[in-house]
Amino acid sequence: MKEYKFIRMTYRMLKGGYVTAKGDGYRNHRTVIRDMAEQGWRFVGNLPVDTGGYGALMSYDLVFEIDCEN
Repeated sequence: MKEYKFIRMTYRMLKGGYVTAKGDGYRNHRTVIRDMAEQGWRFVGNLPVDTGGYGALMSYDLVFEIDCEN
């Protein structure tokens, strides 16, 4: 069985693009993927969550999975 984790990335122009929440240190996507891989999680893909005017992507979730012991 697998467990999944979703990490929200939101567009913040003054922070340089898509980043995590302030409480998570405004990490960019590469940092998040690298950190999760070090913890044993595998990057699966991303899902669009919110769009703004004219269809601009405002936030998306990074999806990670890990094998669970049952």
